[in-house]
Amino acid sequence: MNQELIDCIGDIHRLKDLIKSKFVAKDQLVEMLTLCAVAHEHILVVGPPGTAKSELVKRFALSCCMNGHVNRNGTIPYFEYLLTRFTEPNEIFGPINVKAFENNEGYLRNTEGYLPRAEIAFLDEVFKSNSAILNALLNVLNERIYYNGSSAQQVPLLCAIGATNEIPDDTTLSALYDRFLVRLWTDNVEDSRFEELIGAGWDIEKEKIMEGYQIKSEGMISTDHLRKVHNALNEVDLSPVMNSYHEAIRRIRSEGIEVSDRRAIKLLKLIASAALMRRQTKAATGDFWILSHIWNNPEQIPHLQAIIEPYLEGSDTSAWKAERDLKTLDGLIHVVEMKQPKTDADYKDFLQECERLRNELYAHSDKENAQPLVQRLERSIDASMKRLDALD
Repeated sequence: MNQELIDCIGDIHRLKDLIKSKFVAKDQLVEMLTLCAVAHEHILVVGPPGTAKSELVKRFALSCCMNGHVNRNGTIPYFEYLLTRFTEPNEIFGPINVKAFENNEGYLRNTEGYLPRAEIAFLDEVFKSNSAILNALLNVLNERIYYNGSSAQQVPLLCAIGATNEIPDDTTLSALYDRFLVRLWTDNVEDSRFEELIGAGWDIEKEKIMEGYQIKSEGMISTDHLRKVHNALNEVDLSPVMNSYHEAIRRIRSEGIEVSDRRAIKLLKLIASAALMRRQTKAATGDFWILSHIWNNPEQIPHLQAIIEPYLEGSDTSAWKAERDLKTLDGLIHVVEMKQPKTDADYKDFLQECERLRNELYAHSDKENAQPLVQRLERSIDASMKRLDALD
């Protein structure tokens, strides 16, 4: 590994550390976002609204832009949009070029400043858009091509980040869903870190006030840093982990977690990226931590964690766990125990929340220590049901 590449990786690490310092409990998202940008792959972030997804992604994207908001080659560092079923293609891919149409040059779009010219894209509620947009996205995400009229326009996209509040159950969306190589669950910060959250959040709000509610570009690196590390992926020796990788994918598939052949191949890029970010050109099974984030629905997270954990033993990456730790779950149960539902709707929400926690505890890898928490939760449910019966 040459010194230029080492320095480049060091700059990316400094960027990661800066973003981690601004956002509480988002380290996994920052790590995975960075690896996906290096590997030139896409990530889907799943979780409720208001969990700083777009804020974090935008800061990451603009921090990769030393040369301002528009690069010399006409590309833009960042494009974001909230998609709905009413979103029109011209909002994403650019307006019709009227002059070209009048000159009989065809039905072309002016893509400058829109997704086809973006290097990093954030598509919020990505599965809620209409078929015209979704079909075009398939080519953009996979082949990096946008068909502008009859011509194929090369897209400079390094990484697309999709966000959704819920996993799509419509089979027509399965192809787009598969385009997102990894999926990461994000949630509201646990109560035990609330003071840390409001402190960091207020600092961000003060920055916005000073900057006129515009996120200031830190300009720490350029997207060329990401490309240089990406170009070095072929220098990574994957042979030491190939047998273990084959075994891990086989075990994951045997648990009913679907991993397409396409994804199984592309995941090797993330493993190579994880090795390079450790400043190594030889992959190790510790780099398998990324496999904890290839679930198809959140219920599969603890099963993946149980499969991957043995490969991480003795590695400093073993701290990257997809499942929530028991201390966090204990705090959430305490919050549930303090609730006093009053209406039918309150009881419905209460029981649904309890059921989600109970399912997570049942599937937890530390089953022995999770069992007392399950019993506490069930006692809380029983007490609540008795109060409900008394109301009747």
